[in-house]
Amino acid sequence: MMRTVKPSRLHPGDKIGLVAPSFPFPTKDTDFSNYHQQYVDGKKEMEKMGFELTEGKNLKKTRWWMAGTPEERAEDINLMYADPKIKAIIGHDGGHAAIDILEHLDFELIAKNPKPFIGFSDITNLLVAMFAKTGLVGFHMGLLSYTLGYVWHQLIRDESIIDHVRKTYTDLLTSTKPLGKIIPVTKWEKWRNGEAEGILFGGNLSMLVSLLGTEYFPSLVSLKGSILFWEIDNTPSYRIQRSLYQLKYAGILDVISGMLIGKMPDIKPTGWKGLYEPEPREIIMDIVKDYDFPIMAEVDFGHKNINLPMPIGIKTGMNTADLNLEFMESAVI
Repeated sequence: MMRTVKPSRLHPGDKIGLVAPSFPFPTKDTDFSNYHQQYVDGKKEMEKMGFELTEGKNLKKTRWWMAGTPEERAEDINLMYADPKIKAIIGHDGGHAAIDILEHLDFELIAKNPKPFIGFSDITNLLVAMFAKTGLVGFHMGLLSYTLGYVWHQLIRDESIIDHVRKTYTDLLTSTKPLGKIIPVTKWEKWRNGEAEGILFGGNLSMLVSLLGTEYFPSLVSLKGSILFWEIDNTPSYRIQRSLYQLKYAGILDVISGMLIGKMPDIKPTGWKGLYEPEPREIIMDIVKDYDFPIMAEVDFGHKNINLPMPIGIKTGMNTADLNLEFMESAVI
């Protein structure tokens, strides 16, 4: 089994580096400049957690649909890991391009200076690659502009829920005690009975399968007994089927001990007239029918929801009897 590497815990006043590994940062010269308010609101949330933001030097560059060249985006991350004043790094947003910076990341540098990297969606590429190459815990949780800015302030807008998750984020980053049982924000679902314990591993489903077969994906041996979590959004239902079959054929479903499925907003039907359109649950359960691992779904992580943290590499327990999810060790030291 892979050795999990935990970064040092954060303290009030610590600096967190802001990078854009994929989608461009909003500027007055782009047609998504109205997103700037999301950044402002997200920055305020980080400050409420007690941290300061430091922007990467290439943060506001653009190239095609990306925030600069692969080399520029990777440079910001490498510089953040080399800078002792930066204690953690967070992504501004997701996108469609983070995979192209993996060959430019200095994994030896990252291994020598382990720090939390925070994000999800396209950032799954970085979290999984860092875990595979260095064992570093992956902090699968809200992006600064998208989650903390847009989702929390424009979609959720419930201060009691935001306060709860803000505290959960802060505790995960600052406390050497396990978070313990995770309190649901919405109603979770039991899709197959059972309980499991193992390291937590996963991310965005599309990004996970994009890394299969590369040096940036953990070995089957290291994932034996793990609990797989995944989320996906804004996609045709057949892509869920295709991606899960990729995991099956790669042997991933043979070695896991449990599955956690997050929110799946905006799943699109194929639109073919006269054909039966199954719901995602029917598709998923058909693919996993030959396995017996427990499954919980509609868990509070993913797009367009509050996004509870899912720390990659941390010993986790799940029990469908009471829809219990428990982080059994800390994510930091």
